[in-house]
Amino acid sequence: MDDQVDDSSICVHKDNEIMENPISDVAPSFRLNNLNKDDDEITFTEFSHSYCICIINIVNSAQNTNELKISEKIRQYYSIFINTMTSIINRHEGKVIKNIGDIILYYFPKTVNLSKMSHFQDVLDCGLAMIEANSILNSNLNKNGLPSIDYRISASYGKVEMASSSNSNSVDLFGSAVNICSKINHLALSNEMVIYKDLYDVIDYTPFFSEYSFKEINNQEYFKSPHLVYTVYRIESPRQQIEREDKKRQNHVEQKQTKQNKHNSTFNILLIDDDRDILFTFKSIIQGEGYNVTTFSDSHKALNHLSDLDPYYYDLIVTDIRMPSFNGFQLYKQIKVWNTDTKVLFLSALDVAEEIMFICPGIYASDIIRKPIKRDNLISKISKILKS
Repeated sequence: MDDQVDDSSICVHKDNEIMENPISDVAPSFRLNNLNKDDDEITFTEFSHSYCICIINIVNSAQNTNELKISEKIRQYYSIFINTMTSIINRHEGKVIKNIGDIILYYFPKTVNLSKMSHFQDVLDCGLAMIEANSILNSNLNKNGLPSIDYRISASYGKVEMASSSNSNSVDLFGSAVNICSKINHLALSNEMVIYKDLYDVIDYTPFFSEYSFKEINNQEYFKSPHLVYTVYRIESPRQQIEREDKKRQNHVEQKQTKQNKHNSTFNILLIDDDRDILFTFKSIIQGEGYNVTTFSDSHKALNHLSDLDPYYYDLIVTDIRMPSFNGFQLYKQIKVWNTDTKVLFLSALDVAEEIMFICPGIYASDIIRKPIKRDNLISKISKILKS
Protein backbone atom coordinates (compact mmCIF):
# COMPACT_ATOMS: atom_id res chain seq x y z
CA MET A 1 0.00 0.00 0.00
CA ASP A 2 1.27 3.50 -0.88
CA ASP A 3 2.10 5.57 2.21
CA GLN A 4 0.54 8.65 0.60
CA VAL A 5 -2.85 7.13 -0.32
CA ASP A 6 -4.48 7.49 3.09
CA ASP A 7 -4.19 11.27 3.33
CA SER A 8 -4.73 12.21 -0.32
CA SER A 9 -8.34 13.30 0.06
CA ILE A 10 -7.97 15.62 3.01
CA CYS A 11 -9.88 18.91 2.85
CA VAL A 12 -11.27 21.58 5.17
CA HIS A 13 -15.06 21.78 5.41
CA LYS A 14 -16.98 24.90 6.37
CA ASP A 15 -17.54 23.53 9.86
CA ASN A 16 -13.76 23.66 10.40
CA GLU A 17 -13.43 19.88 10.53
CA ILE A 18 -10.57 18.29 8.64
CA MET A 19 -11.89 15.22 6.87
CA GLU A 20 -10.46 12.27 4.93
CA ASN A 21 -11.33 8.86 3.55
CA PRO A 22 -11.83 6.24 6.30
CA ILE A 23 -9.38 3.35 6.36
CA SER A 24 -10.57 1.52 9.44
CA ASP A 25 -10.51 -1.74 7.54
CA VAL A 26 -6.71 -1.87 7.64
CA ALA A 27 -5.71 -4.91 9.68
CA PRO A 28 -4.03 -4.16 13.04
CA SER A 29 -1.25 -6.62 12.24
CA PHE A 30 -0.42 -4.68 9.08
CA ARG A 31 -0.23 -1.43 10.99
CA LEU A 32 2.00 -2.85 13.71
CA ASN A 33 4.38 -4.49 11.25
CA ASN A 34 4.56 -1.33 9.20
CA LEU A 35 5.70 0.63 12.24
CA ASN A 36 7.99 -1.93 13.77
CA LYS A 37 9.74 -3.62 10.88
CA ASP A 38 13.24 -3.24 12.41
CA ASP A 39 12.45 -4.83 15.76
CA ASP A 40 15.38 -5.33 18.14
CA GLU A 41 17.91 -3.56 15.87
CA ILE A 42 20.35 -0.93 17.11
CA THR A 43 20.34 2.15 14.90
CA PHE A 44 23.08 4.79 14.77
CA THR A 45 22.08 8.32 13.84
CA GLU A 46 23.51 9.74 10.64
CA PHE A 47 24.73 12.82 12.48
CA SER A 48 27.36 13.37 15.19
CA HIS A 49 27.20 16.07 17.85
CA SER A 50 29.46 17.17 20.67
CA TYR A 51 28.32 16.96 24.29
CA CYS A 52 29.65 16.92 27.82
CA ILE A 53 29.82 13.30 28.97
CA CYS A 54 30.18 12.25 32.61
CA ILE A 55 30.66 9.12 34.68
CA ILE A 56 30.14 8.61 38.41
CA ASN A 57 31.65 5.44 39.81
CA ILE A 58 31.27 4.00 43.32
CA VAL A 59 34.57 3.19 45.05
CA ASN A 60 34.88 -0.34 46.49
CA SER A 61 31.25 -1.22 45.90
CA ALA A 62 32.06 -4.92 45.51
CA GLN A 63 33.44 -5.05 49.04
CA ASN A 64 30.39 -3.26 50.43
CA THR A 65 27.85 -5.47 48.66
CA ASN A 66 29.72 -8.65 49.63
CA GLU A 67 29.35 -7.64 53.26
CA LEU A 68 25.62 -7.02 52.84
CA LYS A 69 24.92 -10.51 51.43
CA ILE A 70 21.11 -10.09 51.57
CA SER A 71 19.84 -9.27 48.08
CA GLU A 72 17.14 -6.91 49.38
CA LYS A 73 19.78 -4.84 51.20
CA ILE A 74 21.99 -4.76 48.10
CA ARG A 75 19.09 -3.46 46.00
CA GLN A 76 18.36 -0.81 48.62
CA TYR A 77 22.04 0.19 48.70
CA TYR A 78 22.14 0.82 44.94
CA SER A 79 18.65 2.31 44.84
CA ILE A 80 19.44 5.03 47.38
CA PHE A 81 22.67 5.90 45.56
CA ILE A 82 21.14 5.96 42.07
CA ASN A 83 18.03 7.91 43.10
CA THR A 84 20.10 10.51 44.96
CA MET A 85 22.51 11.04 42.07
CA THR A 86 19.76 11.00 39.41
CA SER A 87 17.82 13.74 41.21
CA ILE A 88 20.94 15.93 41.22
CA ILE A 89 21.61 15.19 37.53
CA ASN A 90 18.03 16.08 36.60
CA ARG A 91 18.17 19.31 38.59
CA HIS A 92 21.18 20.40 36.53
CA GLU A 93 19.50 19.42 33.24
CA GLY A 94 21.60 16.32 32.68
CA LYS A 95 20.26 13.01 31.40
CA VAL A 96 21.16 9.54 32.65
CA ILE A 97 22.02 7.20 29.78
CA LYS A 98 22.42 4.02 31.78
CA ASN A 99 23.77 2.55 34.98
CA ILE A 100 25.91 -0.57 34.89
CA GLY A 101 26.63 -2.03 38.29
CA ASP A 102 28.28 0.75 40.28
CA ILE A 103 28.66 3.16 37.32
CA ILE A 104 26.23 5.82 36.06
CA LEU A 105 26.83 7.27 32.59
CA TYR A 106 25.11 10.60 31.96
CA TYR A 107 25.40 13.59 29.65
CA PHE A 108 24.20 17.18 29.19
CA PRO A 109 22.16 17.53 25.98
CA LYS A 110 22.15 21.33 26.03
CA THR A 111 25.95 21.50 25.83
CA VAL A 112 25.46 20.81 22.12
CA ASN A 113 25.17 24.61 21.86
CA LEU A 114 28.54 26.28 22.50
CA SER A 115 26.96 29.73 22.49
CA LYS A 116 25.17 29.05 25.79
CA MET A 117 28.00 28.52 28.25
CA SER A 118 25.72 28.35 31.29
CA HIS A 119 25.00 24.74 30.34
CA PHE A 120 28.71 23.95 30.72
CA GLN A 121 28.63 25.45 34.19
CA ASP A 122 25.81 23.01 34.95
CA VAL A 123 28.29 20.18 34.29
CA LEU A 124 30.67 21.43 36.97
CA ASP A 125 27.90 22.35 39.40
CA CYS A 126 26.28 18.94 38.99
CA GLY A 127 29.47 17.03 39.77
CA LEU A 128 30.31 19.24 42.75
CA ALA A 129 26.73 19.04 44.05
CA MET A 130 27.09 15.25 44.00
CA ILE A 131 30.24 15.52 46.10
CA GLU A 132 28.58 17.96 48.50
CA ALA A 133 25.67 15.52 48.88
CA ASN A 134 27.96 12.74 50.11
CA SER A 135 27.34 13.30 53.81
CA ILE A 136 23.55 13.44 53.35
CA LEU A 137 23.64 10.32 51.17
CA ASN A 138 25.67 8.40 53.72
CA SER A 139 23.46 9.53 56.58
CA ASN A 140 20.49 8.09 54.69
CA LEU A 141 22.36 4.85 54.01
CA ASN A 142 23.46 4.47 57.62
CA LYS A 143 19.90 5.01 58.88
CA ASN A 144 18.92 1.99 56.82
CA GLY A 145 21.78 -0.13 58.15
CA LEU A 146 23.80 0.21 54.95
CA PRO A 147 27.51 1.02 54.51
CA SER A 148 28.70 4.47 53.44
CA ILE A 149 29.48 5.20 49.79
CA ASP A 150 32.40 7.08 48.25
CA TYR A 151 32.54 7.84 44.56
CA ARG A 152 34.55 9.45 41.77
CA ILE A 153 33.25 11.70 39.00
CA SER A 154 34.83 12.31 35.59
CA ALA A 155 33.77 14.60 32.75
CA SER A 156 34.85 15.25 29.19
CA TYR A 157 33.59 17.05 26.10
CA GLY A 158 33.66 15.86 22.52
CA LYS A 159 31.91 14.38 19.54
CA VAL A 160 29.93 11.23 20.14
CA GLU A 161 27.93 8.80 18.05
CA MET A 162 24.45 8.17 19.38
CA ALA A 163 22.30 5.10 18.86
CA SER A 164 18.92 3.80 19.91
CA SER A 165 17.21 0.43 19.75
CA SER A 166 14.15 0.13 17.54
CA ASN A 167 11.96 -1.12 20.40
CA SER A 168 13.06 1.29 23.11
CA ASN A 169 13.42 5.00 23.80
CA SER A 170 16.81 4.43 25.44
CA VAL A 171 19.87 6.07 23.90
CA ASP A 172 23.46 4.92 24.04
CA LEU A 173 26.63 6.96 23.46
CA PHE A 174 29.83 5.89 21.74
CA GLY A 175 33.06 7.71 20.99
CA SER A 176 36.26 9.17 22.37
CA ALA A 177 34.57 11.41 24.95
CA VAL A 178 32.94 8.36 26.57
CA ASN A 179 36.21 6.41 26.45
CA ILE A 180 38.16 9.29 28.00
CA CYS A 181 35.69 9.57 30.89
CA SER A 182 36.21 5.89 31.60
CA LYS A 183 39.96 6.24 31.35
CA ILE A 184 40.39 9.23 33.68
CA ASN A 185 37.79 8.27 36.30
CA HIS A 186 40.24 6.34 38.45
CA LEU A 187 42.56 9.39 38.56
CA ALA A 188 40.11 11.11 40.89
CA LEU A 189 40.39 10.56 44.63
CA SER A 190 37.32 9.47 46.57
CA ASN A 191 34.60 12.13 46.43
CA GLU A 192 36.47 14.17 43.85
CA MET A 193 35.71 15.36 40.31
CA VAL A 194 38.17 15.35 37.41
CA ILE A 195 37.75 16.79 33.92
CA TYR A 196 39.64 16.22 30.70
CA LYS A 197 41.43 18.98 28.79
CA ASP A 198 38.76 19.12 26.06
CA LEU A 199 36.23 20.35 28.62
CA TYR A 200 38.76 22.54 30.44
CA ASP A 201 39.59 24.35 27.17
CA VAL A 202 35.91 25.11 26.52
CA ILE A 203 35.33 26.74 29.91
CA ASP A 204 38.78 28.36 30.21
CA TYR A 205 37.62 31.78 28.97
CA THR A 206 34.09 31.81 30.36
CA PRO A 207 32.87 34.38 32.92
CA PHE A 208 32.34 31.63 35.51
CA PHE A 209 35.85 30.12 35.19
CA SER A 210 37.13 32.11 38.17
CA GLU A 211 34.45 30.61 40.43
CA TYR A 212 36.34 27.28 40.43
CA SER A 213 39.81 26.03 41.21
CA PHE A 214 41.49 23.62 38.78
CA LYS A 215 44.52 21.55 39.72
CA GLU A 216 46.53 19.65 37.12
CA ILE A 217 47.09 15.95 37.69
CA ASN A 218 50.40 14.38 36.72
CA ASN A 219 49.12 11.63 34.45
CA GLN A 220 52.01 10.72 32.14
CA GLU A 221 51.58 7.13 33.28
CA TYR A 222 48.28 7.05 31.35
CA PHE A 223 48.70 9.73 28.66
CA LYS A 224 51.64 10.60 26.41
CA SER A 225 51.27 14.32 27.17
CA PRO A 226 50.99 15.80 30.69
CA HIS A 227 48.52 18.46 31.83
CA LEU A 228 45.45 16.83 30.33
CA VAL A 229 43.43 16.08 33.45
CA TYR A 230 42.30 18.52 36.15
CA THR A 231 40.59 18.17 39.50
CA VAL A 232 37.79 20.67 40.11
CA TYR A 233 37.01 22.50 43.34
CA ARG A 234 34.57 25.26 44.15
CA ILE A 235 35.81 28.59 45.49
CA GLU A 236 33.04 29.51 47.89
CA SER A 237 31.95 29.04 51.46
CA PRO A 238 29.38 26.43 52.55
CA ARG A 239 26.86 29.26 52.99
CA GLN A 240 27.44 30.41 49.41
CA GLN A 241 26.96 26.83 48.23
CA ILE A 242 23.55 26.65 49.95
CA GLU A 243 22.54 30.02 48.51
CA ARG A 244 23.59 28.94 45.01
CA GLU A 245 21.61 25.70 45.15
CA ASP A 246 18.56 27.55 46.55
CA LYS A 247 18.83 30.03 43.70
CA LYS A 248 19.00 27.20 41.17
CA ARG A 249 15.84 25.64 42.61
CA GLN A 250 14.08 29.01 42.56
CA ASN A 251 15.13 29.60 38.94
CA HIS A 252 13.68 26.21 38.05
CA VAL A 253 10.33 27.20 39.56
CA GLU A 254 10.39 30.61 37.85
CA GLN A 255 11.15 29.02 34.47
CA LYS A 256 8.05 26.83 34.81
CA GLN A 257 5.92 29.86 35.70
CA THR A 258 7.34 31.89 32.81
CA LYS A 259 6.51 29.10 30.40
CA GLN A 260 2.86 29.26 31.43
CA ASN A 261 2.74 32.96 30.49
CA LYS A 262 4.68 32.85 27.20
CA HIS A 263 3.03 34.36 24.13
CA ASN A 264 2.35 32.08 21.16
CA SER A 265 4.83 34.01 19.01
CA THR A 266 7.70 32.78 21.19
CA PHE A 267 7.05 29.12 20.34
CA ASN A 268 8.67 27.41 17.34
CA ILE A 269 6.82 24.47 15.80
CA LEU A 270 8.10 22.03 13.17
CA LEU A 271 5.34 20.50 11.01
CA ILE A 272 6.03 17.40 8.88
CA ASP A 273 3.65 15.68 6.47
CA ASP A 274 4.32 14.19 3.04
CA ASP A 275 0.98 15.47 1.70
CA ARG A 276 1.49 19.11 0.66
CA ASP A 277 -2.23 19.93 0.84
CA ILE A 278 -2.41 18.75 4.44
CA LEU A 279 0.82 20.59 5.19
CA PHE A 280 -0.60 23.87 3.84
CA THR A 281 -3.88 23.42 5.74
CA PHE A 282 -2.24 22.62 9.08
CA LYS A 283 0.33 25.40 8.69
CA SER A 284 -2.44 27.93 8.04
CA ILE A 285 -4.35 26.80 11.13
CA ILE A 286 -1.36 26.75 13.48
CA GLN A 287 0.25 29.90 12.12
CA GLY A 288 -3.09 31.67 12.43
CA GLU A 289 -2.73 31.32 16.21
CA GLY A 290 0.54 33.25 16.14
CA TYR A 291 2.98 30.32 16.37
CA ASN A 292 6.18 30.24 14.32
CA VAL A 293 5.80 27.28 11.94
CA THR A 294 8.39 25.59 9.73
CA THR A 295 7.19 22.87 7.36
CA PHE A 296 8.69 19.90 5.52
CA SER A 297 6.99 17.41 3.22
CA ASP A 298 10.10 15.18 3.20
CA SER A 299 10.86 13.65 6.60
CA HIS A 300 14.50 12.95 5.70
CA LYS A 301 15.04 16.61 4.77
CA ALA A 302 13.37 17.55 8.05
CA LEU A 303 15.88 15.36 9.89
CA ASN A 304 18.79 17.00 8.06
CA HIS A 305 17.34 20.38 9.00
CA LEU A 306 17.14 19.39 12.67
CA SER A 307 20.73 18.15 12.69
CA ASP A 308 21.95 21.63 11.70
CA LEU A 309 20.06 23.39 14.51
CA ASP A 310 20.21 23.60 18.26
CA PRO A 311 18.18 20.48 19.20
CA TYR A 312 16.21 22.71 21.58
CA TYR A 313 15.17 25.23 18.92
CA TYR A 314 11.74 23.69 18.34
CA ASP A 315 9.28 23.62 21.21
CA LEU A 316 7.04 21.09 19.46
CA ILE A 317 7.23 18.76 16.47
CA VAL A 318 3.92 17.88 14.80
CA THR A 319 4.29 14.95 12.41
CA ASP A 320 2.22 12.52 10.40
CA ILE A 321 2.96 8.87 11.13
CA ARG A 322 2.75 7.24 7.70
CA MET A 323 5.39 8.78 5.43
CA PRO A 324 7.97 7.45 2.99
CA SER A 325 11.71 7.73 3.81
CA PHE A 326 11.18 8.04 7.59
CA ASN A 327 7.76 7.39 9.11
CA GLY A 328 6.74 9.47 12.10
CA PHE A 329 7.66 6.75 14.56
CA GLN A 330 11.20 6.40 13.17
CA LEU A 331 11.56 10.17 13.03
CA TYR A 332 10.53 10.45 16.68
CA LYS A 333 13.15 7.94 17.81
CA GLN A 334 15.88 9.75 15.86
CA ILE A 335 14.91 13.16 17.27
CA LYS A 336 14.76 11.79 20.82
CA VAL A 337 18.41 10.81 20.52
CA TRP A 338 19.38 14.47 20.17
CA ASN A 339 16.93 15.94 22.65
CA THR A 340 15.23 13.63 25.11
CA ASP A 341 12.86 16.46 26.11
CA THR A 342 11.47 16.92 22.59
CA LYS A 343 7.66 17.19 22.54
CA VAL A 344 6.06 15.41 19.59
CA LEU A 345 2.43 15.37 18.51
CA PHE A 346 1.46 12.59 16.10
CA LEU A 347 -1.26 12.96 13.46
CA SER A 348 -2.61 9.67 12.17
CA ALA A 349 -5.41 8.34 9.99
CA LEU A 350 -5.07 5.03 11.84
CA ASP A 351 -6.20 4.06 15.32
CA VAL A 352 -2.68 3.11 16.39
CA ALA A 353 -2.42 4.68 19.84
CA GLU A 354 -2.27 1.40 21.77
CA GLU A 355 0.18 -0.14 19.30
CA ILE A 356 2.54 2.85 19.42
CA MET A 357 2.43 2.94 23.22
CA PHE A 358 3.28 -0.76 23.25
CA ILE A 359 6.21 -0.29 20.86
CA CYS A 360 7.46 2.92 22.44
CA PRO A 361 6.56 3.33 26.14
CA GLY A 362 7.57 7.01 26.14
CA ILE A 363 4.59 7.88 23.93
CA TYR A 364 1.14 8.36 25.47
CA ALA A 365 -2.35 8.45 24.02
CA SER A 366 -2.42 12.22 24.60
CA ASP A 367 0.50 12.54 22.14
CA ILE A 368 -1.61 11.21 19.26
CA ILE A 369 -4.51 12.83 17.38
CA ARG A 370 -6.54 10.64 15.08
CA LYS A 371 -7.89 12.18 11.89
CA PRO A 372 -10.38 13.66 11.10
CA ILE A 373 -9.22 16.54 13.26
CA LYS A 374 -11.27 19.56 14.27
CA ARG A 375 -9.43 22.84 14.13
CA ASP A 376 -10.25 23.77 17.74
CA ASN A 377 -9.12 20.36 19.00
CA LEU A 378 -5.79 20.69 17.20
CA ILE A 379 -5.10 24.16 18.59
CA SER A 380 -6.22 23.14 22.07
CA LYS A 381 -3.91 20.12 22.02
CA ILE A 382 -0.92 22.16 20.82
CA SER A 383 -1.51 24.84 23.46
CA LYS A 384 -1.81 22.26 26.24
CA ILE A 385 1.43 20.50 25.22
CA LEU A 386 3.42 23.74 24.94
CA LYS A 387 2.25 25.11 28.27
CA SER A 388 2.59 21.84 30.19
